[in-house]
Amino acid sequence: MSKHVRVTPESAAACARSCETYSNELRSLHEFVTNRGNLSGFGTLPSGIALNAKYTELTSGASGSLTSTLQAHIDIAAKLADTFRRIGEQYVETDDAAAASLRPADTGGR
Repeated sequence: MSKHVRVTPESAAACARSCETYSNELRSLHEFVTNRGNLSGFGTLPSGIALNAKYTELTSGASGSLTSTLQAHIDIAAKLADTFRRIGEQYVETDDAAAASLRPADTGGR
């Protein structure tokens, strides 16, 4: 079993695309929940009003709510996409620099 991770520009780009796709899917879900996060239909009794408030808080409230958790995951997926994109770019830059350093120096035709 190999203990090495091999990252090529192509694999880094594929990872970046996957992270972007995941981030976009999470954005769609976040939008869906945000648009439907204000629940109703629990009645006008105090218990129904309290239940409605609690479910609304759980879906689109502050820290710990579904929308804030989804946003945190969106942010992470977007950062991962950027990271993989930079890894691919740096791989190419490093490879180009290494190749240039190994070429014989141009002596001007001597």
